Amino acid sequence: MDVEDGVVLFISLWILISALAVKSVDVFITLTLIGLLVTLEVGGLFLSREKKGEIKPIVELLIFLFALIVLKKVYEVLSG
Repeated sequence: MDVEDGVVLFISLWILISALAVKSVDVFITLTLIGLLVTLEVGGLFLSREKKGEIKPIVELLIFLFALIVLKKVYEVLSG
């Protein structure tokens, strides 16, 4: 098993454990984003450009969803 396979396995396990551990979709999306960003930062040197290119749109989508979650929470706090 090479490093790319290990990175993909880690991301898969992270998402599976996150899905089983939390009850809120907001927390699941946040944990998934954190896991992907940490994996890209730590394993980025070992990933090929193709793998990084495949993961980047997923990260961008999760960042957009995270921004929506933050906006929703701010609205809840401000609306009282």
